[in-house]
Amino acid sequence: MKQQATKPTVAEQITQKADTLTASERKLAQALLGNYPMAGLETVATFAERCGVSAPTVLRFASKIGFDSYPDMQARLRGELEARLQSPLTRSSLPRSRNHSGHPMGELLHEMTEATISNIRTSLANINPAELQSAIELIGDCKGSVYILGGRFTSALAVYAYEHLRTMRSHVRRVSGQSAKWAEDLLDIGKRDVLLVFDVRRYQADVIAFSEAAAKQDAKIILFTDQWLSPIAQFARHVFPVRIETGTTWDSSAASMVMLETLLEGVGQHNPEQVRARIKHLEMLRRPPQS
Repeated sequence: MKQQATKPTVAEQITQKADTLTASERKLAQALLGNYPMAGLETVATFAERCGVSAPTVLRFASKIGFDSYPDMQARLRGELEARLQSPLTRSSLPRSRNHSGHPMGELLHEMTEATISNIRTSLANINPAELQSAIELIGDCKGSVYILGGRFTSALAVYAYEHLRTMRSHVRRVSGQSAKWAEDLLDIGKRDVLLVFDVRRYQADVIAFSEAAAKQDAKIILFTDQWLSPIAQFARHVFPVRIETGTTWDSSAASMVMLETLLEGVGQHNPEQVRARIKHLEMLRRPPQS
């Protein structure tokens, strides 16, 4: 099961080089991240025309973010597209190397530990601190409601976020239950509100549809996703991609949880007096009545 060292995604390479891009190159970066990875699979001429830049600018962009050529970047994107679509059944069929010395469960523990730590370190190293600060302020200063939504496997993260945020601030709502009922939440969501949404591969159609509808109603979206980027990224204000692969049948939520806990701690530090007062009031309400 030993996890091979994985190359950074094109999105991660763009993030790493963001400060070095020219204005024209930033147009390309925004277009690619907004329709990831499909925009980067267009021809040089089509991609350049859509972004209003020259073909040589597209070639320089690919070189600047670390590729030998535009086709080299496209090959990486095609590999990412294939990885996006992998199911647990597909991953369970992949060959795994195993060192049979020692107890197999000891080896499994070691390999899972190494893969998880690697995911966390790589993910957090690629997060832009200024973007994290902006997302924290968006939640902490939100004058409307903070809506929280997760999918089949990310709903646990959504519940975790909900339970913490509702302790720290008022007007926190979790979008839950059958998706047919989510329209009731869309009735109220608007430009004063924030949607914190979790979506990883194989991206959930109803979660994407809700997020797109919320964006059309001017809600501000904060997305937690994987390294291949949920389609929600194209209408999210802030996107936090993390690594989820461990070389096993199942994807990991460990890096997502660490990133979420960082966000939650940041919200608590953003309005410390307000949060302390709210927790103090909550603890008082929880005390049993005196006889």
